[in-house]
Amino acid sequence: MKLSIALVLAVVSLFNTNTGIASTIDEVTLQRIQTQFPERIESLYYEQRLRGDLLVAVVDANGLRYAYTLNQRGASPESNDLTTTTPFLTASHTKAFTGTLAQVLVQQGRFDLDAPLDRYLADEIHDDLIATDDITIKQLLNHTAGFTSSLHTFKSAFLGYVDETDLVAALNHETLIAPAGVFRYSNTGPIVAARAMEKATGISWQELVKEELFTPLVMQQTSTRVSDYPQGTILPIIEVGRDGEIVRSGLHKTDQTLHAAGGTISTLADMAKWLQFNVVQGQQLATLPAFFQPLHQSTTTQERTYFTYERTGYSLAWDIADYHGKSILTRFGGFGGISVHASFIPADQIAVVAFFNDERGYLLPHVAANYLYNLALTPTEALTRFETEVDSFKESVEREQAQSLDQNMQVPMSEQWQQNLGRYEAGNGWPPLEIFVKDDMLWLRWGALNGPLYNHPEDLQSFTVALGPLRRTITVGNDEQGVDYIRNGSIEYRKRSQ
Repeated sequence: MKLSIALVLAVVSLFNTNTGIASTIDEVTLQRIQTQFPERIESLYYEQRLRGDLLVAVVDANGLRYAYTLNQRGASPESNDLTTTTPFLTASHTKAFTGTLAQVLVQQGRFDLDAPLDRYLADEIHDDLIATDDITIKQLLNHTAGFTSSLHTFKSAFLGYVDETDLVAALNHETLIAPAGVFRYSNTGPIVAARAMEKATGISWQELVKEELFTPLVMQQTSTRVSDYPQGTILPIIEVGRDGEIVRSGLHKTDQTLHAAGGTISTLADMAKWLQFNVVQGQQLATLPAFFQPLHQSTTTQERTYFTYERTGYSLAWDIADYHGKSILTRFGGFGGISVHASFIPADQIAVVAFFNDERGYLLPHVAANYLYNLALTPTEALTRFETEVDSFKESVEREQAQSLDQNMQVPMSEQWQQNLGRYEAGNGWPPLEIFVKDDMLWLRWGALNGPLYNHPEDLQSFTVALGPLRRTITVGNDEQGVDYIRNGSIEYRKRSQ
């Protein structure tokens, strides 16, 4: 009989604990997890008719101790084709890598977190409203710099851009300004901080994070480039329709749109190494005193609640939060239907990473992680807490399912749409739109993304376009001069003259 992936890893880890550090997960705890976790997670998965890939790993001071995978084909790697080396997008967990990279460069004397922006970026940040002589690099990393740009966010994460000059121009386009010093989460800060690292070292962020983090931690299956993986091997976003059937799946990422705030691909095996490094405060990256202090302790305050986590602060890399009285460091990720949980509880030296890619079940990685923590640390409370959190999870799935698109509402090509086909332009740096026909249905292309149009039953002129990680409402019409236009959210596009 073939052993399950969980049992194989359990046996290996029990006999290869060569760190000399006591394990949080002893044999009794491991047996409890193996017995109770799969049954309840599988029951929840199938009861809610979920369609995605779930990957989970538990890590302690000695590394990867338990792994579990599940999809519609079952919980066995032989049937579901999911292993600890299956690659997936970590999305915004990338911010933890970028913040840690900055601290590595500081320890090496190559970078200064307290430097003002104009030391490194005077020739790239042009908006006079941004106080480049006062705002620091540290504020970029802990989300207190006080500025962002919608165009820069869309181009770097979703739509793509022409070149670095185009991306710099986007950063300075209609910049949104708020008082610096107040926590406001966005992609902008870490991306701009990574650009400052590039200017300081003359080396790209992609190469820096590989050389200074992934290689020393032996994370050989982790990369910032889609092209480093065989086509089709990275787990995709799974889009599910109103009927519960899969409508479309795809990653919707390119090398260009993998960025310093959300652009890393990894595996359970590699993420286990990364979490173990944080759990034991390893010395692979730097041996100088206080290396982990700005990474594991708050550098600013926040008061936000996400699911069951009461967030109180943010370091350079992690959210500082509370879960049932325990301090927990979390850095989650989301991109379309992809949801990533990565966290650790420092006092107990235990960590969990979980991934799921059915957009309706984005809370499942957090439910799974919490259940594992409770089984390991507070077993008498585990079931009660699990059942309470499952109630919230089911409500979330119901809401997401209600917002799913009905395939029967896709817009077919017809004679009346003939004049609307073609390319539309908005100017102001936004990439063009194109309405085209695919399999007799109308689709819309916006930058690097594309997807089908769906009717709005309550508005005959408005449509929803499903672009994979984005869903947008568009309005199609023509003005008094007879020129066709599309309103994409608040952006107005005009038909290009033939």
